[in-house]
Amino acid sequence: MFLKTYQSGIYSAFLLLLIGCRNSADELAPFHHKEDWLAEKAKNVVINYSDSGIVRVEVIAPEMIRKWEQTDYKTTLPKGVTAHFFDSEGNRSSTLTGNYATVDSKSGIMNVKGDVQVINSNGDTLLTENLILDQSKDRLATNGPVTVRRSTQIIMADGLESNRDFTKYTFTKVRGTLSVKGNL
Repeated sequence: MFLKTYQSGIYSAFLLLLIGCRNSADELAPFHHKEDWLAEKAKNVVINYSDSGIVRVEVIAPEMIRKWEQTDYKTTLPKGVTAHFFDSEGNRSSTLTGNYATVDSKSGIMNVKGDVQVINSNGDTLLTENLILDQSKDRLATNGPVTVRRSTQIIMADGLESNRDFTKYTFTKVRGTLSVKGNL
């Protein structure tokens, strides 16, 4: 009698398990591609990079996807990025924003695309569509068109190289300069 009750309990549990474990094709879709298994996804990400106990960069993104590719991670920030840069005393020296970014963990290169803007502590503003941040050299660069708005002028150029804080910069090819009176 005990054996019959035990067997019937096992059969019932097995049937419940089969009935309860049904997934739609939409629910299983993320698991069909093997490359997605090697991805980490996070929402509302805040990453702080520090040096000697002082935060030097704070990266904020609504979504982050990090995939393992052969020997290192490739990080994508598909819904935009904001990066605040800080000086050695912890004061904010500049802010970078863009619609999309990729980061190569091996080279330390961040490529920011789409409505890229950098504002430094003086209020100078850089506008471009594509900007490279080389973290190992603390350098910003682009070969594309740029507009720099300063308190007294607007500079349009093709190509720019700058320090990370966007306080010292040079242009590759200046296309025009406009003098401005008053605030922009």
